[in-house]
Amino acid sequence: MTHYRQGGKLTHAGCEILPDGKDIEYIVIEKIEFRETEEVAGRTEKGVWIATFAPNKYTTLPIILNATNRRRLFKMSQVEHIDTLTNFPVRLTKEKTRDVQDGGETWGLRISKLPPTKPVKKKLGESDIPSAVKFLETRSIEELKEYYDIPKEIELKLKKK
Repeated sequence: MTHYRQGGKLTHAGCEILPDGKDIEYIVIEKIEFRETEEVAGRTEKGVWIATFAPNKYTTLPIILNATNRRRLFKMSQVEHIDTLTNFPVRLTKEKTRDVQDGGETWGLRISKLPPTKPVKKKLGESDIPSAVKFLETRSIEELKEYYDIPKEIELKLKKK
């Protein structure tokens, strides 16, 4: 299924990056910066905090840090000057929020109050090779490494197949 916001000219991450609407349990904020002006959804916003994520499988887009997300980052990190915060893991979720367009409700991408949980990778063994080969028919070895620790000798076998 495709989220209604997917496609178009997205400039910043929103709820559409959440896989099937579920939390991203672990994603790393690489850096945070304040920008005097920022193009957001075709309009120019003034005085915006932006967080950029480390390379990940969910998005290449930055996230706008509204007051709620900045407050949560401070509570989790205890760093008052958030622009000095780097390589900080968080959990992303969605929450109901006020829609600035009409005053109603909408879903907003939020830094969760829950701590991030780094996924534990299973070691890829000899018995996993057939399913790994099938996975690699449509995807890359880098994607497989997101789920498994792959010993060198098994990686060589997979590359031969």
